[in-house]
Order: sequence, then C-alpha cells, then structure tokens
Amino acid sequence: MSDATLHDLAASLDTTEMREVRARRAAEIVRAARGFRWAGIYDVDDDRIEAVGHSGVQAPVFIEFPADRGAIGDAVRMRATVVHGAQVIVPILGAESGIPMGILVVERTETGSFTDDDRAFIERCATAMMPLFE
Repeated sequence: MSDATLHDLAASLDTTEMREVRARRAAEIVRAARGFRWAGIYDVDDDRIEAVGHSGVQAPVFIEFPADRGAIGDAVRMRATVVHGAQVIVPILGAESGIPMGILVVERTETGSFTDDDRAFIERCATAMMPLFE
C-alpha cells in the first residue's frame, strides 16, 4: 500500500464522524486506489454479517445475512482471505483475540483478475481498518 493511501485511510477513520460515514469513506479510498469496481465493509457477529459502508456502482445485494453463508462466511470461519471469482474477501481480526470483527470485500469486473500484489494491498487495507471495530 502506498504511504499516501495508508495516510488517507488512517485519516478517514480518525474522525468523530458517524461510523457509517467513516466506513463509506474508507471503502471509497480502497476502491479508488486501484480502480476496483466495488468495495464494502461489513460487521461480523456470532450469527450474522451486516454491511456498514460501501463504495461502487451499486449497494450490496444483501445488507444482512447469516454468518455461515457463502464465501464471506468461509472467510469468517477460516479467519483467512478468500479469493472467490471476481472478489477478494478479507476478515478484519481483533488485534488481541484474533476473532473476526469485520470483513472487507473488494470486487473487480473480471473473474480471476486479482494479482498477488492486489491481494496483499487489500489485506493491508483490512488491517488498517481495525479502528472501525474497536
């Protein structure tokens, strides 16, 4: 991640604005940094996942869904990044607990178009988003 992107992401989270506003701004920074089609940030509870903020061409298809559902549920269960078609899904883990607190989902238009560098970038962005979940 470039220093400028990291700085912008940290600044977007270090405000007194409503959490949803900060999440939406953080998603926009991630999306715009590499021209991704869409980026979304989700809360993770024991039994559900819920959208907090997004940036891109449309709202999330599902605002809230069971925590064990689909590729996002897989990322939560495994506590690991999942590349699924045109998506990269990264759990945002509690610093001390290692428990998934959130999820960062990033999409491209074309399936299989993420590079290893893209994945590493998205994982660093997810780590930088921990202030949204404290």
